[in-house]
Amino acid sequence: MKKNRSVFTLIELLVVIGIIAILAAMLMPALGKAREKANQADCVSQLKQIGTSMIMFSNDYRGKYPGFKDTSDDDTDNDSVLHDTKGLAKLVEHEYLQTTRVFICRSTKMTAAKDYEEMETSSDTPQGTASEKSSYLYYAGFVATDLGADHGYVRDKFDNHKKMGNVLFGDGHVETIPPPGGDTTWIETNKYFNMSSDAPDEYKLEIEDVDVNPNWEKAESSSEG
Repeated sequence: MKKNRSVFTLIELLVVIGIIAILAAMLMPALGKAREKANQADCVSQLKQIGTSMIMFSNDYRGKYPGFKDTSDDDTDNDSVLHDTKGLAKLVEHEYLQTTRVFICRSTKMTAAKDYEEMETSSDTPQGTASEKSSYLYYAGFVATDLGADHGYVRDKFDNHKKMGNVLFGDGHVETIPPPGGDTTWIETNKYFNMSSDAPDEYKLEIEDVDVNPNWEKAESSSEG
């Protein structure tokens, strides 16, 4: 009497491998979306931490946010406004944040600076590249009382989350901004979150008295070639 087979044939193994491959292909997009959602949530949390540290900094420096032109007291005097990574580095230098990792979005290929000094020497682009040391742009030069709930002054770089981005507003809340539709990108919402010189009168800031952030209003994506 013949014994029952206890091993797979080659064809059966190939069929099983094929089924697993099909299931993996079906699951990968869903897993990718779930990972991106988690990264976006982590990004929101980091911007909230930055917002809290901004408030603490301004409380100690007469309402001024880091990177303000010609600051005094214990802060470093600046001949010009320190936008973006150079301004954000002040939060680590003065120990309002304990790590540079808070400036890196997990959706990017950027790596955290080893200290604030490395951040101070880093350059920025509107879209963000792997060599940069912050995933966020920062519009410096204002004091806390200048900015309200409608003014977004720290935001994702354009390519962090592709079609949408997170923005920190003057009252400390963070929003995830989707694209408004048509040819308008998410960063152009509400005249660049009312940080533009042509924002509506009720939200308009004295931008002409501040060194303009050259990266703020550039909606260009490296992925679009």
